Amino acid sequence: MIDQKNTFVVLDIETTGFSPTSHKITEIGAVKIEDGVITEEFHQLIDPCVPIPGRITDLTGITSEMLENQPTIDEVLPQFFKFCTDCTIIAHNASFDMGFIKHNAREHDLECNYDIIDTLTLARRLFPMLINHKLNTVANHLDIELLNHHRAMGDARATAQIFIHCCNQLNIGDNL
Repeated sequence: MIDQKNTFVVLDIETTGFSPTSHKITEIGAVKIEDGVITEEFHQLIDPCVPIPGRITDLTGITSEMLENQPTIDEVLPQFFKFCTDCTIIAHNASFDMGFIKHNAREHDLECNYDIIDTLTLARRLFPMLINHKLNTVANHLDIELLNHHRAMGDARATAQIFIHCCNQLNIGDNL
């Protein structure tokens, strides 16, 4: 049940590819929403210990050089989970982001039990007239600024605004 007393973490990740079992997380960006307001942010580049494919650099702007000397996922994930304590996780296409998060949690013997809300599902139900429900399409439809698309913090901030808009449209919570 969504209500104004819930605290949410809106998550976005960047990766070296599309498969949680054969690709790595390179960036985690998240914002915390309390009483309908963004109150905190979590951002970390992550050394995947593998080269970044050219197509990923072209899409995200993230290079192998940017990730040198950054912490690895085993260092970052416990910090991220601490940030998420007692929160519901929100993501756009949550199965992608959470697939990577859960896979890495299992790999490092970390517990990962969160309620999850997918803004992609919300957008498909609330805005069936859209030609697609990609993050940039939904953000544009709602006049939400999407800065640094395909970077974790920019996408997390836009997803947070989409989530708040959807909650307001559904009259869920006084302050969402």
